[in-house]
Amino acid sequence: MTPRFNNFIPWILKWEGGEFENDPDDPGGATKWGIDQRSHPDVDIRNLTEQQAREIYFASYWTPLRCEELPPKVGEVVMNIGVNCGKSRAARWLQQSFGVEADGIIGPVTLSMAKHYPPDVKASQLLYRTEFHYREIGRGKLAKYLRGWLNRNNDLRAVLKDRKSTRLNSSHVALSRMPSSA
Repeated sequence: MTPRFNNFIPWILKWEGGEFENDPDDPGGATKWGIDQRSHPDVDIRNLTEQQAREIYFASYWTPLRCEELPPKVGEVVMNIGVNCGKSRAARWLQQSFGVEADGIIGPVTLSMAKHYPPDVKASQLLYRTEFHYREIGRGKLAKYLRGWLNRNNDLRAVLKDRKSTRLNSSHVALSRMPSSA
């Protein structure tokens, strides 16, 4: 695990919580520390420790999404999207934001593009894309999660804004132009 990951993972764990839950409306099924049974069928979710969750987050999210190689703030937002919305979706949204082929795999082209955009702007765009997605899916059985999802997204926006850099600017993304969730 890297210092950058170790600096960010407490934020993820704070929002995911360490209680075992098995909400019938949660498509992931049994969940603890944000690790769900559907995505991790071989994990004993009920007895999952925080350290095991950290290891899963590093191996299954941070590393394959190449968050360490993405600019600060962008990597953290991509990690959060991967955890809460799916890894492929996180990669595709990042790729779509650069106008490159959205194959759902962060590779050399995506990493190269990431170096050419101000991290604050790209992180802000991704946060607004995530909010749009939450509002789009936050209906029916999932409506009860919407407020929490929006609070989480806004908290990440605030945390990243407090880090050294220029202010995040919401004017770079028009929600009405966002693609539907894929």
